[in-house]
Amino acid sequence: MNDITLLFITAGQLPKRWAEFHLKQLQDYPMIILRDDKKMGYEQIYRKMLEGAKLATTDYVAVIEDDVLYSKEHFEYRPPLDTFAYNQHRWALFTWGKPIYSIRNRKSNCSLIAPRNLLIEALEERFAKYPTGMPPEFTGELGRERVEKGLGVTPRKSTEWYSEIGLVQINHKDATEDRQKRQRKTLGPIKAFDIPRWGKAEDLLTMLWTSA
Repeated sequence: MNDITLLFITAGQLPKRWAEFHLKQLQDYPMIILRDDKKMGYEQIYRKMLEGAKLATTDYVAVIEDDVLYSKEHFEYRPPLDTFAYNQHRWALFTWGKPIYSIRNRKSNCSLIAPRNLLIEALEERFAKYPTGMPPEFTGELGRERVEKGLGVTPRKSTEWYSEIGLVQINHKDATEDRQKRQRKTLGPIKAFDIPRWGKAEDLLTMLWTSA
């Protein structure tokens, strides 16, 4: 597919075996690696997204986070050029507690497929309005009504969709989210021990995350 570029955001701090497996799933697509050796806050992630979108030349970009496994089906979706798209088939897997997948229906940057020009337009508007930093309580996903209303920026469309094979997002102590750092995040209402493509939760963690 030559109309999409992956914007790979990483701080380079995850287990080597996981990182190698993760990149292997993405090798068929053009990619821009956006590395930051510091711990990324939410606003820094959006700055990296904007940086990558400006470097890309394709009509679409997909935001890739280094603690999420992606299926090839995820990259086949294309929203209209005025719409941000979030893949809601996204399983969470915690590195603490009982190994089990769960789903909570919430938009996340890690599942975003976006028209490149729309992403640039929306983020430039945000940073122009808040050059010294966005309000933390409204530093959120593009196309979310509550976020855009709170920031006082142009409302933009978003859509939710579900790929046939889901994504897997690892929740761990080095994540940006405070609830993950404190291991206080709870499971979503839909749960599974074994899912297509990725297999058993326990085996995936053992093979890729807890191994050197």
